[in-house]
Order: sequence, then C-alpha cells, then structure tokens
Amino acid sequence: MKRSHLELGGKAPAVVFADADLPRTARMLADFGYFNAGQDCTAVTRVLVQDSVYEQFRDLLVAAARDTVTGNEDDSKNFYGPLNNVNHFNTVMGKLKGLPGHVTVETGGKQCGTRGFFIEPTVLSGVHQDDAIVQEETFGPVLTLQPFTTEQEAINLANDVDYALASSVWTSNHGTAMRVSRDLDFGAVWINTHVLLTAEMPHGGFKFSGYGKDLSLYSVEEYTRVKHVMSDLSA
Repeated sequence: MKRSHLELGGKAPAVVFADADLPRTARMLADFGYFNAGQDCTAVTRVLVQDSVYEQFRDLLVAAARDTVTGNEDDSKNFYGPLNNVNHFNTVMGKLKGLPGHVTVETGGKQCGTRGFFIEPTVLSGVHQDDAIVQEETFGPVLTLQPFTTEQEAINLANDVDYALASSVWTSNHGTAMRVSRDLDFGAVWINTHVLLTAEMPHGGFKFSGYGKDLSLYSVEEYTRVKHVMSDLSA
C-alpha cells in the first residue's frame, strides 16, 4: 500500500462584500483570475458579490477584463498567453459555446484572432449554481459572477462545489473576514488578496481538490514515516 499526496483541481470563489475597495478588488480579481490564462488550480473562477453593489462591481470587473491584454508572452504588454494545447483550448471553448441561454457573456467568450490557443478575458453573469460553468473546473480565463445578500448565502454558494482548494474574502471589516473565513471549506482562504503563497504556510485542498499539504513543515510530514521506539530502562 502506498500513501498518496494529491494536489488536484480547484474552483476558487472570491467573496466580495459591499464595504470592500471595489475598484482595487475588481482589478486584482481580474489579475488573479486571468494570470497564466486561468491555468492555475488556485486561480479565481467564481466571483460572488453582495447584491447592493453587484451592478457597480460587475461594470468594474468587465472594465478590468477589457483592459487585460492577451497575446504572445514575448511582448511585455500582454498579461497572459495561450492555453497549453489544442485539446484544452477546445475543451474551454466548448464550455463557452455550450453555455445555457440564461447566461450573459458580459465580455470576451471568443478566441483571440485565428491562430494559436488564445481566449479573450471572459466575464459571465446570470449563471445558476448548478450550471456546469459554476460546478466544473474550467482552467481558462473565465470568471463567473453571482450575487448574494447575506454572509450565510455567500458561504453556502462558495462551498457548494466539489472542489475546495482556495478561496478569498474581500472586505474592509476584519470581523466579517474572520467569520466568513472560518466557515469557508477550502484549504486556503486569503483576505483582500488571492493566490499568494509563502514557504512557511501549508498549501493543499479538501474534497476533490486532493489530500495532503505542500510547503511548510506539514509538507515534510508527507515524506516522513513515524516510528515508535520504547525502552524499559529498568530492565
């Protein structure tokens, strides 16, 4: 029997409260969702926004997406490059082409140009919690938007997926951040940031996102066999 250490997929939510710095948050979520064309298990994919600022934040996020430039990464003006291969490109494009009729493509959703595996920075609204684009890992430059009213509703929406690798909370209220981070069922919860990792902090998920931890002393334990030796010194 072999032990396994698995770091698998993710479907990271970012929970945005009305008291967050909305322009800063929109710009950062675009960065944390679109970097490496969204091909990172911890990348932001689901943006949950308090309903009192939903339309305002939607417009800010769409503007941030449209300001994000994709293309050959040899050009420094491009923020991200292509998807990894043709099969993955076709998978992501298939998800976008197969969206239900109730979903609105706020921006993006198409291939960039006619050559290469480039996809536009995409923002989707009107999604339902049981939609495949919400439930399944996309691994592409696609962000979904969902409104919420209460903290508990935000927590329920965030946790209601099979993946549990990473998440973030965006608010100016530290009490709110602590309450929500306690109940988010993810291996990592960032507050007013996302994706950042340090060597001394463990990284790893729950549920379908894997088992075990990278980084920190916890990762050393993954490669350690614990042995119990006891001696009776009176013998």
